[in-house]
Amino acid sequence: MKKTLFSTLVVLFLVQVVAYAAQKNAAKIAVASNSKDATSSISSKAGKCPYYLIFNSTGELMEVVGNPYKDAQRGAGQQTADFLADKGVTIVIAETFGDKMIGAMRSNSTDYFQLRGIVQDAVKKVLSPGNQILMKLDRNLSPESYESYRKLINIEPNGRKREYVLFTAKKGRDKVAALFLSPASEKGRSTLRLVENMWLYIPNVGKPIRITSLQSVVGGVFNNSDILRLDYAAEYFVEQMEELSDKYVLHLKAKTKTVAYDKLKMWVDKNKILPIKVECLTEASMLIKTIYFKQTKDFGGKIVRPSVIETDSPLYKGYKSVMIFAKIKKRTFEDEVFTLTFMPNLESLRQ
Repeated sequence: MKKTLFSTLVVLFLVQVVAYAAQKNAAKIAVASNSKDATSSISSKAGKCPYYLIFNSTGELMEVVGNPYKDAQRGAGQQTADFLADKGVTIVIAETFGDKMIGAMRSNSTDYFQLRGIVQDAVKKVLSPGNQILMKLDRNLSPESYESYRKLINIEPNGRKREYVLFTAKKGRDKVAALFLSPASEKGRSTLRLVENMWLYIPNVGKPIRITSLQSVVGGVFNNSDILRLDYAAEYFVEQMEELSDKYVLHLKAKTKTVAYDKLKMWVDKNKILPIKVECLTEASMLIKTIYFKQTKDFGGKIVRPSVIETDSPLYKGYKSVMIFAKIKKRTFEDEVFTLTFMPNLESLRQ
């Protein structure tokens, strides 16, 4: 009996050790640095910084590597991104990134943060509870890759309504495509988002046209960035967190200047780790719109999230837009689905 109990305790101990080791090695953070010391300042150029300091998920400095592409005449950003990915880096921190390096990191499923200051302070910020909560919130809202059906309703001050039904496909952190199913006047139109780049396809035009994040293909308070939303953690990091009795308040800052909102203030249900309300703000903290998350629903496949999202804006007094999710389920897609040439064929994905 004692021998059996001892064996059980040994097995449980080993399981805990393995789990701890897996957690410790879950993230590798590379910080662009001006020297080999963790107290150094963060480099202003990610692709051509002299050194990268690599930390594990507990904030421990593991390795210092020289940047082999710091003197490259061209392609430094993309080559540096691939070099770090080959070393197993999952998060990169620098003061600034070039567009090509951002594209390469996204292709490698590498997250990134634009931060100034001291290297070790930046690592602590990225590993803060607030940023961990934000990443968990993203996964609670939806799988990393999924399909969904939803209705968008624009409501005018006089009570008039305009309704749209969309089929949406998302893959990873940076690819979203949507197809209009109704009304009849919009049927066959499709939209595509790759990182911050967006397009609209209209059948009788015959080729995709560029659109911006602050425009709205449905003309309501929801803009294109809201309709084709990426993970919050893909575009924002938590600058500050407040903890109340039943909720967290996250103050988010945009990772780049190309996203729709400079800042977000997000109220999060502490038990469910789901958003309750989000205020979208300018750099000067002027309120652009407020988004409300309502009516939590079980969609199956362990997806339990708000089924209704409403928004209003002080810039459009009396107007309101509502997004109602009817179906969300995990689904994998080929990369071909998220290309300009596939936009006329999104209907073929519906099962």
